[in-house]
Amino acid sequence: MEDGPRRRSELAATCGLAAVLLAWFLAPYVLRGSAFPLGPDAPVYLWWIRLAGLEGLSAVGHRPGVPALALALRGALGLSEVQVVAALEGALGVATGLSAAALVGLGLGRDRREPATAAVLAGLLAGTFAVHLAAGYLANLAFAVAFLTAAALLVCGSRRGALGAALVLGAGGLAHPLFFLVGACVLGLAAALAWRSERGEAVRLGLIVLGGSAVAGLGVLALLPGPGPLEVDTSKDGFLRRAGLTAELRAAYLDRFVHRWARYVQWASIPLALAGLGRARGALGRFLLAWGLVTVGGVVFALATGLGPADRFVTFGFVVPILAALGLVRLRRALASRRALALLASGGLTVAMLAGSWIAWDRQEPFLSELEVARVTRASRWIAATEPGTALIFPVDQPGTAVTFLASRAANVIRAAVPPERIRDVVVVVPPPRGAADPVRRALTRVTFADAERAAAERGGRRLEVLLAPFDRPDASQAGAGSQTGAGWRRVARGVFLSGAPEAVPERPGPLTDPLAPSSPAGIALATAAVLAGLALAGYGWGRLLGLEAAPALALAPALGAAAVTLAAVGLDALGAPLGSAPVGATASALAGAGGYLAWGAARARERRVGEGRA
Repeated sequence: MEDGPRRRSELAATCGLAAVLLAWFLAPYVLRGSAFPLGPDAPVYLWWIRLAGLEGLSAVGHRPGVPALALALRGALGLSEVQVVAALEGALGVATGLSAAALVGLGLGRDRREPATAAVLAGLLAGTFAVHLAAGYLANLAFAVAFLTAAALLVCGSRRGALGAALVLGAGGLAHPLFFLVGACVLGLAAALAWRSERGEAVRLGLIVLGGSAVAGLGVLALLPGPGPLEVDTSKDGFLRRAGLTAELRAAYLDRFVHRWARYVQWASIPLALAGLGRARGALGRFLLAWGLVTVGGVVFALATGLGPADRFVTFGFVVPILAALGLVRLRRALASRRALALLASGGLTVAMLAGSWIAWDRQEPFLSELEVARVTRASRWIAATEPGTALIFPVDQPGTAVTFLASRAANVIRAAVPPERIRDVVVVVPPPRGAADPVRRALTRVTFADAERAAAERGGRRLEVLLAPFDRPDASQAGAGSQTGAGWRRVARGVFLSGAPEAVPERPGPLTDPLAPSSPAGIALATAAVLAGLALAGYGWGRLLGLEAAPALALAPALGAAAVTLAAVGLDALGAPLGSAPVGATASALAGAGGYLAWGAARARERRVGEGRA
């Protein structure tokens, strides 16, 4: 195929893949009318973004990447926190598929047959597989995007590509340092596999890991002078770990893996992935083989030690759908003489794998509701009238053992919905059981009551207890029985009760600042499209600077844009610029995008001068 038609075909395939994946990730919002982002960790990112916007990135600790990116995009595009979190779930999911397609396309090269088909299939399967991380696990997803992009730049085999891979990998490390270690293991093993036959490739891999480590390390060090992070439990696992219930935590990890692994990896993908290993050669083959070995080893290690959830290695295992795509192409070629059978077999297996991902994505729901946010917002009017620094104690209770999950979810929802300046004051407590209780419930009560006592003591004894019906219906029923004031609780609004010393309970509500508001399916769809387009615009110049042709540069543009915006935002925050300010956030995005085009233009001008000098 001539260069012109080939390039147009590749560009059309990239745009078509992006459109299909965008529709895929937006479908649950449109079909269900969801007004909040999906997944259990979405409320965590909401309050991380609100707190980081007020105090700086140091307030969220060692994972500043996603809050930095979100704050920059919020300022540049005029989005709300709800919209930007939902948009990042979809946009980074699309970017995952596009980066996987670029990895396969660049890795196979033009000397192989059907590279375009393999690339599109890999992008489709990997992009749809990303639903397991897009369901709230934004830090994991952001690193997965960066890792796939670094690998795509690696297989290019150029110095520019290696430098770009190190920077992108470092930006991913700022999103999730623990998974950065997993990625470093993959690249280290790939270097070992390449050492005997491709010494230069092994050296580049080592330099990419060292460079990425330096970038991530400098980014984390730059946050040290700011306010310390808010050390709280953001999940049920965190509660169990802090309470010392290691046996229960390991049982939870094992139960999660046993019940979810088949949902994450469809039966058809495993034999296809094994078949795909035979098609992947060179740098691409070594990288995918290393990733597969680390994935299997990580699962075995996690199950044997109980130090972490084994299912996280599975959800990060994008190597399986990528290899499965190569296996599908191999199957199609094996059945080339029987075209109808080839189409039926490859099409049926593709649909089966897509169906598995769709079932998982279709089951996802927001882990905060409009009712819950409305109740917290009403309570926030009364909270605003209290003395700053008053400990805000929220009881959380429900029958059964699920209170452990409810406690962590309620804490995240409440922190996300209160005014940002009161996030640090929020403490959730689980009341003593009314009857017999299991050890987990008793430990949860002990730990959370200790949290409340410590928070009040640090604030000179100032505390206000806030009872919200959605999170503690047993106590709310008693508090609201018979009168406006019952059992020590004062009803101040529907589903909202206050208790505490007379001087701690305000007589009237105060002014409400910066409430958390739901979005809409249309608002989330427009925000997702805007974020994807904005990241692609910011990253395309960097892709061309790294020596990529138009189609792979466009495919990697969203991921490169995300890395550039993240690094720019972290840099501005380190200089003391408030990312919570819309102009500063917009500046971070503008610097990231303009820098790529200016550098690309300068490189082209230099190449022209060199060419003219030789002539």
